[in-house]
Amino acid sequence: MKKTIFFTGFLLSIVSFTISSQVAMGKWNTHFAYNSVTQIAQSDNRIYGVSNGALFSVDKLDANIEFYSKLSGLSDANISRIEFDSVNKQLLIIYDDGNIDVLSSTGVINIPDFYNKQMSSSKEVNQIQFYNNKAYLSCDFGIIVLNMVKKEVSDTYYIGSNGAEVKVLNTAINNGTIYALTASTIYKASITDPQLVNYEFWSTTTDLPGSGDFQKISSFGGQLILLRGGYLYKQETNNSWTPVLPNIIVTNFNITNVSLNVFTPNNVYLLDNLYNSNQVNSLGTISDAEYDARNNIYYFAANSSGIISYKLVANESPVITYIKPQGPAVNMPWNMTFSGKKLFVVPGGRWAAQNNTPGVVMMYENGIWTNILSSIIQAKTGHPVLDFMNVAVDPIDNKHFFVTSYGSGLYEFKNNNFANWYNCSTPSSTLETILPNDPFNYTRLDGAIFDSQGNLYMTNSYVANGIQLLLANGTWNKLSYNQATLMPTLGSILISNQNQNQKWVTSVRSKPGLFIFDDNGTVSNQTDDQTVFISSFTYPEVDNNGVIKLNSVIPGSVNTIAQDKNGVIWVGTDAGPFLFSDLTNVFNSGYTCSRVKIPRNDSTNLADYLLVGETIQAIAIDGADRKWIGTKTSGVYLMSENGQQTIQHFTVSNSPLLSNNIMSIAINPVSGEVFFGTDQGIVSYQSDANEAGSSFDKVYAYPNPVRQGFKGLITITGLVANTQIKITDINGNLICQTVSNGSLATWDGKDVH
Repeated sequence: MKKTIFFTGFLLSIVSFTISSQVAMGKWNTHFAYNSVTQIAQSDNRIYGVSNGALFSVDKLDANIEFYSKLSGLSDANISRIEFDSVNKQLLIIYDDGNIDVLSSTGVINIPDFYNKQMSSSKEVNQIQFYNNKAYLSCDFGIIVLNMVKKEVSDTYYIGSNGAEVKVLNTAINNGTIYALTASTIYKASITDPQLVNYEFWSTTTDLPGSGDFQKISSFGGQLILLRGGYLYKQETNNSWTPVLPNIIVTNFNITNVSLNVFTPNNVYLLDNLYNSNQVNSLGTISDAEYDARNNIYYFAANSSGIISYKLVANESPVITYIKPQGPAVNMPWNMTFSGKKLFVVPGGRWAAQNNTPGVVMMYENGIWTNILSSIIQAKTGHPVLDFMNVAVDPIDNKHFFVTSYGSGLYEFKNNNFANWYNCSTPSSTLETILPNDPFNYTRLDGAIFDSQGNLYMTNSYVANGIQLLLANGTWNKLSYNQATLMPTLGSILISNQNQNQKWVTSVRSKPGLFIFDDNGTVSNQTDDQTVFISSFTYPEVDNNGVIKLNSVIPGSVNTIAQDKNGVIWVGTDAGPFLFSDLTNVFNSGYTCSRVKIPRNDSTNLADYLLVGETIQAIAIDGADRKWIGTKTSGVYLMSENGQQTIQHFTVSNSPLLSNNIMSIAINPVSGEVFFGTDQGIVSYQSDANEAGSSFDKVYAYPNPVRQGFKGLITITGLVANTQIKITDINGNLICQTVSNGSLATWDGKDVH
C-alpha cells in the first residue's frame, strides 16, 4: 500500500530544530590517513604537511588545521612533493602522475604540461629548488624548469652524455652555479647561461670527498654541503672539503632559513651558520624539518607522530607539541562494511599471494576515526599481523567483531579491543594452513559473515575444508565439500535473503566462479546439503531473428557479490556484472543467469550489455534498491533498480573521486552516505537514498531553517519506502510531488509549475 504525506504551508514549518550534523545532499567528504607525515613546508603563517599523499596545514599561531583535496580545488590526489615559494607566496604541489598545482591565497592554478606529456620515463619529482622566480624540478630523466610567475613549464634539461637521460636526485644553486646531483656524478653549469638546455654547456665536478653514492647536495651560508655514502661534508673557500658531524651516519639533511638540519636514524642535529650543533632526540623518526626563525620554533615531519612543534626557550627545556589530524590509519580501503552507523575498514589484499599489508582495523562513527594498529595486536600475539580481509560484526553488539587474515587466521575483538587469536594451532579450532611448517603465514581466511543464529562462517583457501564455521556456542566445525576443494582461492560468502540456508561463495581466481551450498538448516550435518559449482556463466540471448540461444562466459576473476531487495544476486567479474535470480532452481541442471541489456537508442534496435568488459570490483545496494558499481579503471556507476539507467557516473575528471580504481563500496544505512574505497584512499558522497523502516520514525527535514538564496536540496527523512510526498503552499496549492528513495525524499525548493 502506498503512503502519502502532505506538507502544507511551506515545508520548513514542519521542523522546529536544526539538523546540524547531517551531511548536505550531494556533498562529498574526504577521509585521509595522516599517520605518515614525511614532508613539511612553511609559509609566513602556516606549516604544510604531506601524509600518505594527502595535504593539510597548521596555523602557526593557533594550531588550527586546514585540509586540502579535490573538494577544496586541488586538481589531483596522491601528492608526492611540496615546497613553498617564499618569493611569490605560493605552495608548489607535485603529484605522483606529474600533475602540478600552485596553491596561493587566491586559489589553485593547475600546470598540466608535465602531466600531459607522453613519455616512457618515470614522472617522479625527486626535489624542488626555487631560484629567481623559477622552480627547478629534479626528475628521473633530467630537470624541468617552471616559471612560477607565468605558471608554465619553460625548459627541460637533458644533461647526460650526448643529451641522455640521467636521474637527477636534486639541484643546488651556489655562487652563481647550478649543481645537479646523480648517484654517481655531479653536473654543474652557470645558472645565468641561456644555453642550459644544451648538455654541452654542463660539465662534471671532480675532487669530491668520501666514497659511495652521492645522496644530496645543497647550499648553506655560501658553502656547498654534500651527503655521500652516509657522511656529510662542507666545501671550504679553497674548494677543499671537511667533514660535518664526523663519525655520524646521516640519512638526510635539509636547509631552512639559517638552520642546517641533519637527520640520523634516531636523532636530529640542528646546526647554525657557524656549525654549532644542538642535538634533538627521543622524538622518533624525523624525515623533514622547517625552522621558523621569527618565533624560534622548529617543526618536524615526524611520520606517525604527525608534525612536532619544537620551541626553543632560553634557559629552559624546549616546549614540544604534537599535531596530527585524526583519520583512518592508512589509505588502503580493501574492504569496508557498515554495522548500523559504524563503518569498519580493513587494508588487506591478495591475489596469487597475500599483499603483506600490516593488519589494521579502522572504525568511523559520529565523525570520528578510531584505529586499532597492527603493532598493538602483535604485541599480544607475538606474531606479525598482516592482510586483514574482511570484518564480521556481531549483529547484537557492534563493538564485538571478527576479522579474517589472509595468512595468520582469525582475530576477535571485544569492546573495540583485541581479544582472541584463532589459528591452526588453537585448541579445538578447525582452521587449516597450507604449509604445516609455516602455519601462521599460510592460514588464508576471508569472507567472514554471521548468520541469523549467531554462527560465524568464513572461507579457508587452498585446504581440504574450504568452509569453516565457528558456532554460536563457541565450538568449531569444518565443512568439507568436493567442489570447494577444487577452488583454491575462495573469497566472500553471501547468505541469501530469500533462504538463509543457502550460501553463495565466490571463487576469486584460479578456477573462478560461484560455489553455492544449502545446509538445509542443519549447519553441522552435511548429509542433507545441496551443492553446485558454477564456473561458466550461461545466459539466454535473443538474436536478431528473435531466436533465443544460450551464451556462456567463463570469467577470469569473480571479485564481488551482492543481493538486492528482490533477491537478485549481482556478481562482479572481470567481464562485467552478471545477475542470478530464481534461486530455488540454482541446483538444477540448465540453470542460467542473465545480463542487463541497455538499448543504444540510435534507431538500430541494438543493445549493449551493462559494463561489458569492465572489471567490477565492488557492488553495493542502496535503500532504493539502486546499484552502486565500482570498477577498476572507470570509476563508479549508480544504476537504477533494474540496472538499465545510469543515474550517476563518477570519475576523477567529473567529481572529487580520488581514483578510478574502486576497491570497495559501503553505504551508511541510516544516512545514505556512500563511501568509496579507492587505491588512493576513502571519499564519501551523500546520496539521496537510505534504508527505510516499516513505520514513520522521526520524520524531519534539513537544512532547517533554509536561508534566503539557498540553492541546494531540501531533504525529508524518516519515511517509509516509496512514500508519496506532496508539498503545498499556504493556500493548499500543490507545488511539488515526489516519491521517497528508501526513507529519503528531496526537493529543490522550487515550484514545479
